Amino acid sequence: MQALQSGIQVTIALALGAAVLVPAAAARHRNAEEVTQQMTDPMSTATRSTRRDFGITKTNASPYCGLRSVDLSSVRWTHGFWAQQFKRCREITLPHLWDRLSDPETGHALTNLRIAAGLEQGEFAGTNWQDEWVYKWLEAAAHIYGVTGDEALDRHMDETIDLIARAQQPDGYIATQITVRDWERFQDPRRHELYVMGHLIAAACIHHRITGKANFLDIARKAGDYLYDLLKDRPPALAHFPINPSIIMAAVELYRTTGQRNYLELANAVIDMRGAFPGGGDLNQDHVPLREEQHVVGHAVFYTYLYAGAADAYMETGDESLLAAVERLWTDLAEKKLYLTGGTCAIHQGLSIRRDPVHEAAGAEYFLPSSTAYNETCGQIGSVMWNWRMLGITGDAKYADLMEQQLYNSVLSGIGLDGASWFYTNPLRWHGADTPLLSNDAYERFQPGEPPRRAHICCPSNLVRTIAGLHGCAYSASEGALWVNHYGANVFDGTLPDGTRLKLTQETDYPWDGEITITMDEPPAGSARPLPGLADPDSERSRRLDLMLRIPAWTQQARVRVNGKTLRLGARPGTYARVRHKWAAGDQITLTLPMKPRLIEAHPQVEHLRNQVAIMRGPIVYCLESPDLPEGVRVSEIRLPRGVKLTPRHDPNLLGGVTVLTGDVRRVPEDDWAGRLYRPLARFGAQKVNITLIPYYAWANRGISHMTVWMPLY
Repeated sequence: MQALQSGIQVTIALALGAAVLVPAAAARHRNAEEVTQQMTDPMSTATRSTRRDFGITKTNASPYCGLRSVDLSSVRWTHGFWAQQFKRCREITLPHLWDRLSDPETGHALTNLRIAAGLEQGEFAGTNWQDEWVYKWLEAAAHIYGVTGDEALDRHMDETIDLIARAQQPDGYIATQITVRDWERFQDPRRHELYVMGHLIAAACIHHRITGKANFLDIARKAGDYLYDLLKDRPPALAHFPINPSIIMAAVELYRTTGQRNYLELANAVIDMRGAFPGGGDLNQDHVPLREEQHVVGHAVFYTYLYAGAADAYMETGDESLLAAVERLWTDLAEKKLYLTGGTCAIHQGLSIRRDPVHEAAGAEYFLPSSTAYNETCGQIGSVMWNWRMLGITGDAKYADLMEQQLYNSVLSGIGLDGASWFYTNPLRWHGADTPLLSNDAYERFQPGEPPRRAHICCPSNLVRTIAGLHGCAYSASEGALWVNHYGANVFDGTLPDGTRLKLTQETDYPWDGEITITMDEPPAGSARPLPGLADPDSERSRRLDLMLRIPAWTQQARVRVNGKTLRLGARPGTYARVRHKWAAGDQITLTLPMKPRLIEAHPQVEHLRNQVAIMRGPIVYCLESPDLPEGVRVSEIRLPRGVKLTPRHDPNLLGGVTVLTGDVRRVPEDDWAGRLYRPLARFGAQKVNITLIPYYAWANRGISHMTVWMPLY
């Protein structure tokens, strides 16, 4: 562990952009020999800066992808909000989770692998998905290594990968929950064999993309070959085993990485089995075939992983029936079943519309209770993955908008500001110690591995890999255009799919401030592979590049300027504004997104929220938490005047540095409810009080508290 800590604790200056790796221009499509060469030759430090990594999803050659990933090595957070999140992830969360997973008492994940490898004796401990903790950790570590070049971390990954290789069975199967117990394979879907192998394959593809090494990818290919032989004929006996279908995204990514089409066939076989045989249920969206399903009904992680995988498959096959299904289901979720924070599941436990037992699932239309909201952190992360793929297919800003809504609110709310504590569920109202705990709720953020939270390892491991790799989603590319999806201080220094080289710097204090300045440090240098009909790559046309700036749906009167001159672009909310210009070094693009606090109301059929409002500013959902109220005032006593005036104020010393909202509201004291469930409407006692609202993601970092996102109108 000392070696890992020494590697992770190196100065953050490198991680935040002091040394940006610059990939050389490369052709979009590589032939099979190049792929094979890259998989067999470990990447040296000298070659790391001259190769393409093809991004967080390798869509450079996907025929039905409109926006392609940029190289992970092209983007670095420099300072500000996301740089702080990355720094915390690197310095605290990654080593903390390693300590947990490698400790036989709190994690046992590494011990399970060592037993499976024959390196020590013992019994399996943990959940049936304990292996995924190691795989997601490796994925996060690979992302961080790609930014920092930390050689100690690279060696540590290699040592862990060697252990995984030893634990893998000769035929490619690997699932320690089965092999250590000497159980027969594929007897119960709840043992999650396909789930853990899916995360292994996904992590191996990212590791190979960033490091160029084949050691982890070789393990993934063996697992992929085994699963292809097992599932290629869609055996009815195994139809319901991909209960948590991480294997779909993983198999498509393995196909993209290796060029071997059998992995794409594996992904499609799993999709086609969904709902095709009797015995399925709504819990894992297996009651009805995906192409026929009209409703989001299941476990939030299961359905988001399924739809993300189907979107991946569409990008490679062009199967319009898949695209129609995931677009239809996205609309059902986003317009009828999604929380304001982006939370994806209302139900702890219950029945679906078809009367199937479900848990951690989407509810009925407009069923969005606040205090009993489930909203598993992994469900929102799965939705971010789904929306990232939908954005790549369509270029529609609504998918980037939802990613932003979830990242700033219901994803970050899952991790404590200390970087080492977590929430599994994310309710929108909390009554402090008087709240009855439902499944997986907690009064305070938990430590993974500690009783009674030993099973809660999926959200911490999902969070660490998401934050570590988020820079890969900041930009996308299409022919002749760079798309700015998410705002944060960063440097883009890279090569676009058509070979165009450029470097730009984004400066902003987003999400606290809506002013974003992009400086063209090195203008487009022309394509290394001239576009058809353009003989001279240095001609005037080749130096033109469209910048596509996302105008969030939440803003009004956005303004775009180039070198101080306002452009008439029709920058409508919920679209991308196209900025067309012949760029020169030093050109500046300024995007201004007004950030006035705004009152939000819910659809009238959301009965839990009638006559209540929430507060947003920019992409941030705000909440009222008891530590910010005067002595003796309860959260539930606060009423918001319809014309309430809220003033933003940045407090660098509060909750890691946040912008709060302050204003005068009304308090109706709760002093006459003893022994009552109902009473005549009170028409007296309203008092003026001043409140401070904080970002929802930062609640529950000051002990057990009362909290609410929605407040009654006065």
